[in-house]
Amino acid sequence: MNACIDLLCLPNCLSGTLFSAIDVLHAANKLWHLHHPRRKTPPFSWRLLDSDGAEQPLPAWLPASPARPAAARCALLVPGLDMDSVPQLKQQLDRADKALRLIALRHAAGDVIATNYNGAALLARAGILDGRNATITWLIAGWFSSSHPKVNLLMDRPVTQDGGVFCSGAPAAATELVLELVRHFAGDELAQRCTNGLLYLPARFEQSAQTLSALSTPTRDSVVFKARRWLEQHVAEPYSLGRVAAAAAVSSRTLLRHFREVADMTPLDYLQQLRVERAKLLLEVTMLDLPGIVEQCGYDDPCAFRRLFRRQTGLTPAAYRRAYALRASRRRWRADDAMPQPEIGQASQVRA
Repeated sequence: MNACIDLLCLPNCLSGTLFSAIDVLHAANKLWHLHHPRRKTPPFSWRLLDSDGAEQPLPAWLPASPARPAAARCALLVPGLDMDSVPQLKQQLDRADKALRLIALRHAAGDVIATNYNGAALLARAGILDGRNATITWLIAGWFSSSHPKVNLLMDRPVTQDGGVFCSGAPAAATELVLELVRHFAGDELAQRCTNGLLYLPARFEQSAQTLSALSTPTRDSVVFKARRWLEQHVAEPYSLGRVAAAAAVSSRTLLRHFREVADMTPLDYLQQLRVERAKLLLEVTMLDLPGIVEQCGYDDPCAFRRLFRRQTGLTPAAYRRAYALRASRRRWRADDAMPQPEIGQASQVRA
């Protein structure tokens, strides 16, 4: 399960990709520790490498890496390069012999290779993308496709994975790229917990704030907006179509028609989605038992809610909590359960 993510720091690279990767890995370790408080070795460590493969000291203001276990699997994260034009990018690629050799050697050794933005051009020059799926920034997709016709360029997704090669095209997709590395090395459950905490998920934010600002539009769906907003503010109350219609200032029949036209569901369907989303949040971050959660979600019958939850998520509430709760299922926590911190200078002492 343990993995060391090596961060390749190249001249003129987008170093923010490397720093944000450390943030994601550090968060993954913290979330993992909350779920496994008695285990001492977190799943991820990281190193900063130059184009010769030599380890460089991390800036003091970045989170220090945990010690790298001897049996840790490895990945090489290749950032994109700052560029003004395709000719200028080609000049940088022509001067990147050391980095290209390192990428090819690490790939031949069986390590995972990941890249962001225009970094796929480096991977292609290193000869590891022929016959593989990849993606790249749309700014140079035409040039890349003509220059590397053996690469299957996919531009309809934020991250591609083909074997042990991961690519993302947009600079802002660097977080999603590292989350896919978390998924690859540590599994779906930790990746989902990281996704829940790090990415903008509309349903999660809507439930936490009891609002739905994205729907505030003075168009035909204003009736649906009013109804949805009322439902979001009354999730725990018994459902009444008449009360929802009154809040939207229309008849029940008109509300049903508008809701089906705009949302392709009924108000009750939408309320059930809200209740399941609230239950997921409570299962993740509280120790409430199921009857307490059911009450918070506006139900009287735990069995009925359990059926609804399983129908929408594919898991029972208990199974969902086991998979995605931020902490292990213990009601009492001690102050010394805090995640152990690495010693000063530990990161710079790690060697391959």
